Amino acid sequence: MTDEYETYERKVQLTGGTTYTVSLPKTWANEHSLEIGDAVTLHPRSDRLVLTRESGEPDQRTVTVSAGRHAPAGIARLVAAAYVSGADTVHVEGSPDRQARAAIREAVGGFVGLEIAEETERTVTARTMLDVADLPPERTLDRMRDRTLEMHEAAMAAVLEGDGEAGRRVAGEDDTVDRLFGLLAREFHRSLVAVPAPVDGTLTPFDHYTVARQLERVADHAGKIADAATTVETPPPVSVADDLERLAADAREVVRLSVTETLGGCEPRALGAVVTEADALRTETRRVDRELYDRGLADGYVLATVLDSITRTIEYGVNVAEAGLRVALRADDTVDGAAVDDVD
Repeated sequence: MTDEYETYERKVQLTGGTTYTVSLPKTWANEHSLEIGDAVTLHPRSDRLVLTRESGEPDQRTVTVSAGRHAPAGIARLVAAAYVSGADTVHVEGSPDRQARAAIREAVGGFVGLEIAEETERTVTARTMLDVADLPPERTLDRMRDRTLEMHEAAMAAVLEGDGEAGRRVAGEDDTVDRLFGLLAREFHRSLVAVPAPVDGTLTPFDHYTVARQLERVADHAGKIADAATTVETPPPVSVADDLERLAADAREVVRLSVTETLGGCEPRALGAVVTEADALRTETRRVDRELYDRGLADGYVLATVLDSITRTIEYGVNVAEAGLRVALRADDTVDGAAVDDVD
């Protein structure tokens, strides 16, 4: 038997004066279950050609989990991992008890398109009901951006007003962003075993995942800011509140512009301007951090954690902008007329 990953070099030949043919070694074809009359597909990918065999059946993947070998929390983690890794069906067998079933239902509810399709005394079966064509990744990222920035703004308002109840409400809204992130993470993992998509300056599943990951982190910090609102004893002084509110608004604008430009065409000049603005904002956050330390406020530590989350928000926006620049460079090795090697 030949090595599964052995490379073969074949010559293109002319047959009958009008058709090019490429022969396949018979031994190799037999080992890969190719027979006379089987259809194969050639996918042009830049300087490569990828050959695939059409199975004629939808590519469905099933994962089976044994309830008897795992605690309820472990079962929930495995269901989540199966969904993100691209499984279409998850069977939990072994007569899961009431606690295990509750954990499964909670895990299933945390993902877009995953539902419990069948439940018996011995098994629980969850299936994805997704039609990816109805959920384009750009639209999902738009929703993630809008929801994340709304959370961030509401969390800052709660801190600056010392409104712990509002902070608790905002902290509970992170699940929506997590569900959307799970969907894009799933599509990225599925792409790892699919025919590579053309890399022509458009966003790949990995690019979608990269942007989504940064938005998910921004949402996490919005949750931290919201948690801080529950511990602030009194609203901060007006001058401090003004600085924090301004920096937070500017940080959100960095994220908004980075995501919008990346989804809208990855224009290098616009993305570079976002990075430049972010550098200036980070200098400003350091100034405010020193002033918070010098003031010795009763809530100084809590406000410093809020400022740290604002700084992280800026950095995650920069990560998105840099991802957009990488996409632009894949499509064209010049930026504003200068060769990439000449860019400092």
